Amino acid sequence: MSDEHRDRSLDALLELDGEVLFIDDKHWVKFKVRRVELSAERPHGLSYALTLHDENGERLVGFDNAHPVAESAGPGGRKGRKHDHRHRYRTIRPYDY
Repeated sequence: MSDEHRDRSLDALLELDGEVLFIDDKHWVKFKVRRVELSAERPHGLSYALTLHDENGERLVGFDNAHPVAESAGPGGRKGRKHDHRHRYRTIRPYDY
């Protein structure tokens, strides 16, 4: 890809893979991001997880596409395809990347 058509923000995101940033003495952010083959589940060609954790390591908020998401809430919600989604405490909701 020529430099004039290169997505510099994507380059910056890919460089964050494996980074852990400490916000204060109780919170930290972890980045996992890598290129993958384009697919229906990952049309942007990325596998990623961006997560905020508390001092006990519990995820407070996260954005990822690592696993299938239930199509509806509750125990009867059947698993759909892998999709971009956010975690907020125990809630998981799809979103458009």
